[in-house]
Amino acid sequence: MQNDIMKLVGDPGYVAADLETIARLLKLRSDADLALLKSTLTRLEAEGVLAKNKRDRWNTVDRLGLVKGPIDLKRQGYGFVKPEGTEGPDVFVPKVSVLDAMDGDRVLVRIVRRSDDGRMEGAVLRILDRAMKTVVGEYFQGAVFPKNPIGDYLFKIKPPLRAGLTDHTIIKAEIVRYAPSKVLDVKPVEIVGHPTDPGIEILTIVAEHGLAVAFSEDVRKEVATIPAAVLPHETAGRRDFRGELVFTIDGEDTKDIDDAISLSLSPDGNYRLGVHIADVSHYVVEGTALDAEAYRRGTSVYLADRVIPMLPRELSNGICSLNPGVDRLVLSCLMTIDAKGDVVSYEIVEGIIRSRAQMTYTKINRILAGDPETIAAHSDIARVCPPMRALAKILYDKRSVAGSINFETIEPKLVFDENGKVKDIVVKDRGISEGIIEEFMLVANETVAGHFMKLELPGLFRVHENPDPDKLQTLFKLAKELGYQKKIPKKITPLDLQALLSAVDGTKFDKVINMLMLRSMAKARYSESNDGHYGLAFDNYTHFTSPIRRYPDTTVHRLLRSYLFRGPLDRKIVSHFQAVLPDIADATSKAERVAMLCEREVMDMKKAEFMAPFVGDVFEGVVSTLTRFGMFVELPNTVEGLVHITSFKEAIEFVEEKMTYLGISSRKEYTIGMVVKVRLLGANPLKGQVDFELV
Repeated sequence: MQNDIMKLVGDPGYVAADLETIARLLKLRSDADLALLKSTLTRLEAEGVLAKNKRDRWNTVDRLGLVKGPIDLKRQGYGFVKPEGTEGPDVFVPKVSVLDAMDGDRVLVRIVRRSDDGRMEGAVLRILDRAMKTVVGEYFQGAVFPKNPIGDYLFKIKPPLRAGLTDHTIIKAEIVRYAPSKVLDVKPVEIVGHPTDPGIEILTIVAEHGLAVAFSEDVRKEVATIPAAVLPHETAGRRDFRGELVFTIDGEDTKDIDDAISLSLSPDGNYRLGVHIADVSHYVVEGTALDAEAYRRGTSVYLADRVIPMLPRELSNGICSLNPGVDRLVLSCLMTIDAKGDVVSYEIVEGIIRSRAQMTYTKINRILAGDPETIAAHSDIARVCPPMRALAKILYDKRSVAGSINFETIEPKLVFDENGKVKDIVVKDRGISEGIIEEFMLVANETVAGHFMKLELPGLFRVHENPDPDKLQTLFKLAKELGYQKKIPKKITPLDLQALLSAVDGTKFDKVINMLMLRSMAKARYSESNDGHYGLAFDNYTHFTSPIRRYPDTTVHRLLRSYLFRGPLDRKIVSHFQAVLPDIADATSKAERVAMLCEREVMDMKKAEFMAPFVGDVFEGVVSTLTRFGMFVELPNTVEGLVHITSFKEAIEFVEEKMTYLGISSRKEYTIGMVVKVRLLGANPLKGQVDFELV
C-alpha cells in the first residue's frame, strides 16, 4: 500500500487529492483496503512524508513547501530548524510557534515569512520524532530529578504510578505526555538503584543512554544450544590452518579476541599475510533472537572496569574468541603483498585455526627490542617479528605517500585498586606492535572492501567524507599567520594536511593544529554506498576484523558467506541485502555514537573521582582548548579541567581567528599548547567536571 501511494503522489502530474480521490485512483473498493489506505496515510503523515493542505488534501511535504529537521531550542524559548537534505539556511521559529517541541526533536515546520536576504521564519506543525523519550534521575516526592537539570522541565509521576517507589531511589522513567508548560508526565520503567550502591554512577549513565546490560531469556535459550567447542562436521570444506604458525596479539586484559595473524615470505620476496577473523556469523544467524539483540546493541561498550558486550560471554569470550590451543572457526583474508605494499593477490576463505599463543603487545615489543628472555620463551613467534615490522612499515609508508592522515592521539588507562576505586590514570604506551596490528587490520579491511567492489554486489562500507572546506581554509589561514604555511592551496588535499602536521610536530602549536584539523573532519560512519575514506586515503574501506565487538563486521562476514561460500548466488539474497543494508548502516552508526558518548562520560566521571582528593593542589598542564567561556587545561595524565574566564585576574579578550586569549591590561597571550600551572578548585564526579584556576 505504501509503495502504491508513494508512486501515485510522486508522479509529476499528481494533484493534491482527498482520501476518496486517492482510493479511486488506486482502484480500492473493499472496506479493508480503504481502512489500510487511511492508516497508511496517517502513518506517512506522522513520519513527515505526506501532509494535508488547507483544503484537507494530501500531498508531499516538499510540494507543500514544508521543512523537516531537528530543532535547536535556545534558553529564551525560540529555536532554529536545520532543513534536512538541503544546504539552505536555518529556519527561525519564535517562542510562540514551537508548540511543545523540546531541544533536538525532529519537527515539521511551515514557512510563514521569507525575507529578501533568504532568511525564513516558520511555525512547528508537528513533532515527528522525540529526541528525549526517557529520563533518568533521583526520585523524590512524586518527581524525577536528573543529575544534570534539563532546562526548566519538571518530570512528574502521577500518584497511581508511585507505588513501590522510595525517595532518593535512582529510576528510569518514560515520558508519556509532553506539554508546553514544561511539566511532563512520566511513568517508571526501571529502578536503577540507590545513590549509595557500588557503581551506581556508571549504571545511571548506562540507563540514560538506553544500553541493555542483561540478555533476554530468548537469547539465553539460543546461546544454550551453541556448542562450547568446534564440532567435527563444522570443519568440512574449510581451509585448515591448524598446522601453521597462527597467533594473536592483544592487550593484557583482552578476553574477546577477534583476530589472529600469520606471516611468511615467498621465494620471490613477497609477504604472505594471513588475517584470520573469528567467524561470528557462523553462530549468529540472521533472523534469530541472538542476531536481533546484536543488531540492537550494535557494538560492545567499554566502560572503565566493565564491558557491556554485544554478544553473550559464552560467545564473546568463549566459542568465538580465538583463544590459544583450541580449534576456532575463522574467515581468513590471505594476501600476497609486494615490497611496495601492493596486494598483488588475495583469497578470502572459510578456515579453522588453533592459535599457538595469546601474545600481548608488551611481549611483541620486548621481542622487537631484543629481550632474550621473551625471545627464548616464544622462539617461533620471535622469528617472524622482524618481517612483521618490515611489512608494517611498508604499509604505513604507502598510506603516508597517498595522504593518509595520522593524528596524534593519547589514550588514558584507569588503574583500579582492590576496592574498585581509581588509584591512578596512566597514558597507554603505543609501541611498534600496536602499529603492526593496526596496519595488518587496515590492509585486510581495505582488501575486503575492494572485493565487494570487484563483485559489484551490495556491501557495507566504513566511509569518511571530505572535511568542511571553510574550516580547512580557516585552519590554513591560522597556520600561515603562525608561520607554518607559506601559501594556502586552492584545493586542500590530504597531503597538504599531512605536510602541515609534520611542520608543526613538536612545536608549541602542535596541539592547536591537531585539534582544529580534527574539528574540521567529518565523522566516519557506516554506509551501503562506497564513498571512500578521506582520513585513511583509501578508495575502498570496510570493517571486517572485529565481528565479536561490532555488528557491521558481522554483517560483512554474512555478506561474504552468502556471496562466496553458499553456492550459486540467489538474486533474492542480493535484493534482501540491498533492502536491509541502509538500515543496518544507519542503526550501527548511531549505536557507535551512543557508545562513544557513554564511554566518554564514564571516563570523565572517573577522572573527576580520581581528582577529588587533590582539591587545592597545584598542577602543571597544557592549554588544550579555548572557548568564549573559558580555557581547558589538560594534565599529563589526560585529566582536563576548565579555567573559567571569570576567574582570570584581569579582563580577557578572546581572539577567535587566532585561537588565543589576550589580557586587556597585561597584553599577556594565552595559546593552545602553552604550559601553565593551575590549582584544583573542585571535582564533581557526578557531572564529570573538573575546575581549575590559574596560579
